[in-house]
This record gives sequence, C-alpha cells and structure tokens, in this order.
Amino acid sequence: MKLTIFGASSASGKLLVEKALQAGHVVTAFVRDPAKLGLSRERLTVVAGDALNAAQVEAAVKGSDAVLSVLGPKGKPMVVAAESTRNIVNAMKKHGVKRLVVVSVAGIAVPQDKRGFNPISALLKVFLKDIFTDREQQLAVLEASGLDWVAVRVPRLTDDPATGKVNAFFGNPSPSLKLTRADLADFMLAQLTATQWLRQAPIVSN
Repeated sequence: MKLTIFGASSASGKLLVEKALQAGHVVTAFVRDPAKLGLSRERLTVVAGDALNAAQVEAAVKGSDAVLSVLGPKGKPMVVAAESTRNIVNAMKKHGVKRLVVVSVAGIAVPQDKRGFNPISALLKVFLKDIFTDREQQLAVLEASGLDWVAVRVPRLTDDPATGKVNAFFGNPSPSLKLTRADLADFMLAQLTATQWLRQAPIVSN
C-alpha cells in the first residue's frame, strides 16, 4: 500500500516508518524537519511540512491508499491533534482515501469505557486541560468524518522490544499500563486492513 505517515520523525513515528517499509509498503513520511527522521530507504519519500498547513497536508495525502498519524503534543504548538486531524480528514475526503489510523491517549474517555470517577484522570484533566480538550476534539473530528478510522488510545510508551502481546479494550486504564512503541507500530499497521476496531478508539497496552 501507499501510506502517508504524519509525525514520522518522532520516536514512535520512526519505528512506524521502518516497520511499514519492512512490510513492503511505499511510504511518504511527513515531518517538520527531515534531518530528525534520519532515514533514507527505497520506497520512502520524506516531505517537510506543517500538519497545521492544510495545503501541505493535502499534497502529502494525495495518491495514498491510507494514512497514519502519530502526531502528539511534543514541541510547539502543544495543541495540534484536532486541527491537524481535521486537515488530514479533509485531504483524505478530497482525494478518496478512506482508512485513517491515529494515536490518541488512554486518559481520554469514550462512551464504551463506562468509567466511574478516577481521581488520577480528574487531576490530569486539570493540569493538562488544553491537551485533553484537544484530544477530545480530535475524536469528535474522526466521528464526524465518515472515514474508516481507528484511534489507538495509548498509555505510557516505552522503547522496549516488541512483545507481540497486545491487549485492546475499553474501560478505566490503570496508571501502570504501558505499551512498547514497537508493538504500537505493529498494531497500527494491522489496522490498515483489520475491521474489528473500525470507527472505534480502543485502549491498547501490553
């Protein structure tokens, strides 16, 4: 498949790009600074741009079969998830691309979780209000998109080797949950063709 990967120069993004290439995909890696990606491979095109720039996003999406995004709040501006996802969705709809897999955060609740009061989540929402609101708005953009999307809500990410053992679920995440970036990449790539989690936002952990 021809894939466009946003946030490709992050720690998770680099692994995702490498694993996508290993799986035989053709990859367009969208990054702010190509030097931070540090990859040069066959079937890899590196595009420099800003995910908040709709025209640049559209150019990167055009011609792709599917899109993956690991864009997060690292760097400035801190709040980018909703607006960048809106740009990606609009570009995909314009060019007839249907499958979108994005990273979200486990602290964000969805109705399927049926969560009770969680003091840790409540505290985080106070101190990280803008980021939490941004991620909630990102889910709203996905739900209204009409695309075949999956939002992978992640706990603490680690650089440990892949375990091959991933649990996807709804509920109230424990603070002890974690997920290797390698397992995250494998799970995201699997969602390119899987249907179990379409238009849903499971929490994914080891």
